[in-house]
Amino acid sequence: MAPINLNRTAVTCALLALVLLIFLGMGWQDRHGMAFAADDNAEKTTAVENGAGEDIKKAPCPPCPDPAKVVLKGLEEKRAAIAEDQERLEQEKKRLEKFKEEIDEKLEALGTLKQQIQDDLAKLDQRKTEQELESQAAFDAKMNTLVKVYSGMKPKKAAAIVDKMDIEVAKQIFSRMRETSAAQILAFVDSEKAAKISERIAFKKK
Repeated sequence: MAPINLNRTAVTCALLALVLLIFLGMGWQDRHGMAFAADDNAEKTTAVENGAGEDIKKAPCPPCPDPAKVVLKGLEEKRAAIAEDQERLEQEKKRLEKFKEEIDEKLEALGTLKQQIQDDLAKLDQRKTEQELESQAAFDAKMNTLVKVYSGMKPKKAAAIVDKMDIEVAKQIFSRMRETSAAQILAFVDSEKAAKISERIAFKKK
């Protein structure tokens, strides 16, 4: 019985040794694989960084604008805009001045026309007054002639004519006669007409 137990023990130890060797081999492979992978990753990272660095070095940085030039450019643009506004204002000013001159000329022409109209109206009034005076003078001359005629006639005969005369004309004649001659003729005039003539002569004297 003893040899059998020895063989079992030997087999068991051999199996344990084999398992141990397998595990140890797997750990070594994992460690060395991870190391190799880390080395590869490090090399790739270094290569990428070196390439990016080279790209950065190769791409030049764009030049920054000069602040003074930027300010000068802005001032120049502002000056040009102001000059353009001034030119536009000058043109507008000239246009308004021309328009003002045209208005002044029209006002002057209207003033001249107004004065001419006033002068014409004054001349017309004067002419009208002169015509009225001439007409009134002619009328007075005719009335004075009739007064002389009727004053020289017999009262009864003159009264017969006055009865057929327009009452306004009779008033004008009797208002120019001497009271004595007028009374003698009116004594023979129709009483109703004589009263109207007397009333009108009295009203005119008032």
